[in-house]
Amino acid sequence: MLQSGLRQVTMDDLAQELGISKKTIYLYYKDKDDLVKAVVNLELKNHQTSCVACETKAENAIHEMFLVMENMKAMTQTMNPNSMMELEKHFPTAFEIIKNHKDEFLFSLIKQNLSKGIKEGCYRADLDIDIVSKFRLETVFIPFNLRLFPLNKFNSIEVHTQLMEHFVYGLMTVKGHELMDKYKQLHKQAI
Repeated sequence: MLQSGLRQVTMDDLAQELGISKKTIYLYYKDKDDLVKAVVNLELKNHQTSCVACETKAENAIHEMFLVMENMKAMTQTMNPNSMMELEKHFPTAFEIIKNHKDEFLFSLIKQNLSKGIKEGCYRADLDIDIVSKFRLETVFIPFNLRLFPLNKFNSIEVHTQLMEHFVYGLMTVKGHELMDKYKQLHKQAI
């Protein structure tokens, strides 16, 4: 559903794709809004699991940020860039769920990473964690703004990558830069 575009997919399309009757779908979801909320909740749960896995697997704050960046690239590849705009305009309750996820889970995750990175000497010690965390949160949806980055001129994965790297490199000390370069090199060798 997030791959195809939310408005285009009808309940009839879903029923046909799943090989079930539309009536069966309505046994579980009262309407399309309810179904979209369920899909959003599932995607956010998967996103949280993925972020926690990055945090657990990471050797340090820079490695965690690198893993998150790679994760975001993979997630962006399977998502229709119009989805966020469609959610905001046509499914406001589902979009509100995403905003709450961003404001609570992502805010906490960013703050933890920044604190860890400062302690490790990978991020600049002069950073105001609350200001930088809020800044990053407000930039999360920028790559989905198709007025700024129309699909006929920009690759959405490249937009995500460039904006995320710009943010991360602005935080780093020389030690952080060296670590990021190391993780990028290792990743290139693994491909």
